[in-house]
Amino acid sequence: MKKYISTALLALTLVATGCRDWLDINDNPNYVSEAEMSDLLPTAQLLTADKVGYDLGLVGNFWSQYVVQCNETNQYNNIMDYNLAVSESLFSSIWSYSYSRILPSLKSILSKSAATENSSNFELEAKTMAAYNIYILTSLFDKVALTEGSFSEEPALEPNFDSGEEVQAAIIKMLEEVRALNADQVAADEAGNSTAGCDMILGGDVETWLQFANTLYLKVLMRDFSANKSKIQALLSEDNLLAKDVMFAQFVNQADKSNPLYESDRRQLNTTENIRCCTDILNILDPADPRLDYFYEGGAAGTAYGTKGKQKETSRLAIEATDPVYFGTAAEALFLKAEAYARLGDAAKAKASYDAAVEESFSRCGESGAAGAYLGAGGAYSFKSGSTEDMVHQIINQKWASNVRCMPIESWFDINRTGYPERGTDITLYTGVLEAPACRYLYPESSALYNRNSPEVEPLTAPMWWHRQ
Repeated sequence: MKKYISTALLALTLVATGCRDWLDINDNPNYVSEAEMSDLLPTAQLLTADKVGYDLGLVGNFWSQYVVQCNETNQYNNIMDYNLAVSESLFSSIWSYSYSRILPSLKSILSKSAATENSSNFELEAKTMAAYNIYILTSLFDKVALTEGSFSEEPALEPNFDSGEEVQAAIIKMLEEVRALNADQVAADEAGNSTAGCDMILGGDVETWLQFANTLYLKVLMRDFSANKSKIQALLSEDNLLAKDVMFAQFVNQADKSNPLYESDRRQLNTTENIRCCTDILNILDPADPRLDYFYEGGAAGTAYGTKGKQKETSRLAIEATDPVYFGTAAEALFLKAEAYARLGDAAKAKASYDAAVEESFSRCGESGAAGAYLGAGGAYSFKSGSTEDMVHQIINQKWASNVRCMPIESWFDINRTGYPERGTDITLYTGVLEAPACRYLYPESSALYNRNSPEVEPLTAPMWWHRQ
């Protein structure tokens, strides 16, 4: 349901020019500490939507191999070719926004909610948003300054960094705290101290916030399935994952107020032709799949990843000014369930969740009811029970396909975690200027300049602890 916020809040947030300028509303750190929870929450949500929608939307679309650079333009050559020595801003933007703006705003909400009676609804939403942002940071960079960083009780001037495994454990602990909140109390606090007027993502729907926390919890647990098996089984038995999409859908078709990737690529650049279809999608989806017309303008006419698509021969990625920025979807939750059941050896439940996930993906693209022809016996996407790895392979391939024009960065995370879609078989193996495809972000130069405890920079191709080796 569309959410609406007050004129005063719009005046606070929809200011300046450019999508990122529109969101630059907390330049004075002293202002953040004095703001009300109802102001801090939409601030953190807006900034998160901008970083996920633009920065990670752009990189995710290329590095998940949904798109290629146009032959007649050159805007994103360096991203497609992994030639990022000249692209410091690609790494520094989300790093600096997270540490200096998003996490401090959420930390302030949590401090205020701890000192304010009947505000567990703010705690639920802020802690879930914090867990999501920290999950994004560690997924990109691995080590994160968490225990001594800006989200800690006493931030250090030059913080030490926690290992990826330690950050993972901290996210799990944070989400378990969310899950331990008294649901009746949260509902009562929402009724009496409503976030409906300032929550720009779910309009104060605390039940869906808890489902989002549960879905993120499962996603994080899946990175070490064997160690977390009992927790995964318990979570599956609860069956309280996302049943609807979690998204920032406040965009309008006006300059500086539209979807951040649309705003930058389609409205502000001197060309609108950069991002073209990659034919890797046709290695996974049937050419007649109606979702292709939702993903790409005019269907999936494209070229292989690593090559540059000719403007007159390839389709653009479909992006609309009012496209939401997604943080989680019902389809993702179902695909996670399907993978978990496959790894637990329950092929019947894996199939049921997989079928429901594909159907949900069709529905999101406006094609409700069309999935049946593909899922039935002999259909292009019919689930085939087999070895655990065979089942996971087909589940992740369809999950990858469902994330076009939705959550492309999550597909890149899944490629790194599972190895699917398999490069060189399912999709193109392309390494650009590297010896292997990139699987992490580099720490920005500013981190080392101002912090002697900043980790050594790992190569773009160095796997993280949870990546498939």
